[in-house]
Amino acid sequence: MTRINVNGMDINTVEKGKGEALVFLHGFTGSHADWAAQVAVTSAQYRTIAVDHRGHGQSAAPDSKTAYSIKIFADDVYALLGKLGIDRCCLIGHSMGGFMSLQLAIDHPEIVRGLVLVDTCSGEWDIAPGYAEFKDKLHALARDEGLEAAFEYDATYNPTRVEKFQKHPELKEVARQKVLNTSLNGYIHVSNTFQAWPPVTDRLSEIRVPTLIVLGEEDTGFIRPSKIMNEMIAGSKLSIIKNVGHNPHEEDAESFNRIFLDFLPRIVW
Repeated sequence: MTRINVNGMDINTVEKGKGEALVFLHGFTGSHADWAAQVAVTSAQYRTIAVDHRGHGQSAAPDSKTAYSIKIFADDVYALLGKLGIDRCCLIGHSMGGFMSLQLAIDHPEIVRGLVLVDTCSGEWDIAPGYAEFKDKLHALARDEGLEAAFEYDATYNPTRVEKFQKHPELKEVARQKVLNTSLNGYIHVSNTFQAWPPVTDRLSEIRVPTLIVLGEEDTGFIRPSKIMNEMIAGSKLSIIKNVGHNPHEEDAESFNRIFLDFLPRIVW
């Protein structure tokens, strides 16, 4: 692990292997460790870089809410690549990491040779009624009683979480540990960046690199967004993994890796 200072922030990165660069960007409450199963099957052939975004893992977690946005996250990654001497890469982004990947691909197309977008969207949200109020409740609990209390409330009263943990009870503890390994600043401020991110849907046609879109079959909130990206990114492929939800790269790493490894040779470096 190496903490690299970019844009005034110490950003934790884990680098393995040599060759062309694969850059792994995790989702909300995640870390570089989310990609362990993918790094394991690619680091013998590629240079893999897995990042802890600000507010997450072992990276800096600034107090100010203005220190967080999808654009800022993307700028961190771009600056990090510069520090590492990487001028071309394939971006692999899950959920929030997918937002960053799309932002980077649009802002800096010269460095992106391929995209893997996992259970993510281009800013087209299907917002459930009462979402804002529920999020405010979680934030209040996190501040007043701690992240454990916020997680338990979410797991008990969030219909999506309830359904997921009923189908896959083994995932509850995994999700708990992700939240507990996130800073309080990251938990609160980062979740407020999602709806503030201006959609990039109208610019998806600018993306001209091989693109793989992966969707967990049970992640219903991302079905429509995944289809939109597939329609608007020329030549992109949409792959749906059965019997998994929002984290297919972790919930069924074998199936995900098979699709992922099949895609990588499409990239023209």
